[in-house]
Amino acid sequence: MTHKSRTLLVMAALMTGSSLGACKQTPTEAHNEGVEAQREANEKIGEARERAETKVHEARRDEVEAAAEARKNAAEAQANANEKIRDANRSTIAHDNTRSWAQAKLDDVDNMIDAANAKAQAAPPKAKARFTTGLEEVKQQRDTLRTEIASLEASNGSRLEKAKEQFDDRVDRIKANIRNLEKSL
Repeated sequence: MTHKSRTLLVMAALMTGSSLGACKQTPTEAHNEGVEAQREANEKIGEARERAETKVHEARRDEVEAAAEARKNAAEAQANANEKIRDANRSTIAHDNTRSWAQAKLDDVDNMIDAANAKAQAAPPKAKARFTTGLEEVKQQRDTLRTEIASLEASNGSRLEKAKEQFDDRVDRIKANIRNLEKSL
């Protein structure tokens, strides 16, 4: 027997055996078996749909929660950024106010120097020489204060208040020196 004929014989035997089993069923039994198979398939399909719908609902819920969390985080980040911007603006305003305050003090000193210089023009040469020497020292003190404005701006809180007091005291001493120089004329 060849390989081909053996294969045909095996197939024929299998077909005969399965058709014999199928022939033993009545048409009603076959129909009932088909109905039962369809019912089982429908049940499995329904269960699979329910699982899929549950997973879809869970995924949508997770998506909504993630989006809400992202919006919350974004809002918090924006609030923090806004607060930092407001702090920076307040700091800038405070620095501008400090600079304006200090510059006004130095402008007063410059005005006093200018007035004293005008008065010195009419003074005798000896008095004018003493005045000019003393005024050079006053101008150096004023220039030192001018360079300290930046350090005033860098200060804040109680440090700023203390620095302003010291600056103000030094300005008052310079003004007193200018008044004393004027008296010497």
